[in-house]
Amino acid sequence: MCGGMGTQFTGELMNGATFRCDTLEVWMNAQAKAVEEILDDECVEAINDGANVIITGGEPTMQQDAVVDFIQYIREFINPEVFVEIETNGTILPSDALFREVDQWNVSPKLSNSGNTRNQTYQPEVIKAVSRMNAMFKFVVTTESEWEEIRVDYLPIVKREQVWLMPSGEDKNLLSESAPAVAEICKRERLKYTSRLHIDIWNKKTGV
Repeated sequence: MCGGMGTQFTGELMNGATFRCDTLEVWMNAQAKAVEEILDDECVEAINDGANVIITGGEPTMQQDAVVDFIQYIREFINPEVFVEIETNGTILPSDALFREVDQWNVSPKLSNSGNTRNQTYQPEVIKAVSRMNAMFKFVVTTESEWEEIRVDYLPIVKREQVWLMPSGEDKNLLSESAPAVAEICKRERLKYTSRLHIDIWNKKTGV
């Protein structure tokens, strides 16, 4: 959990974390729904018009059977050609059924700056399995030491061209502090850089 265990209750950074997850306040208030109740009319229209479906969390691989049912529902009743992406932290091995249903894997492994232990965040066999699929690996970075962690732990098992670096920051001010250093790492190491567009544009983490 980005922000360290307990941050979902305190709203504060815990266990040495340097940032919090964008979706904490959303999934803490989640409600169980049947697959046919999840999408509103606007979403259905967008999917029919060719919009990708991106399944995020929490952690979607904790509910793999339900996620497979949801994707199959969309393909059967809305758009059989829908392009499905999953956002995951790369700690739980997807089932064969889930691998078959997902078109792109957006993997965000947690580093030591997340406030979690290495045993909680680093599962190389899972990373290897997902890296063989259509996958990208996005790492939230603040300092040079985090790039070194990526270089040592992940570059031996994922392709460099699959790696994206994102600066940390919960608002525009914090983002502007970390972005220049991360951009310099990307330039030097010839890596892809991605910002946080919802913060750049709306200065919000969710609900936009």
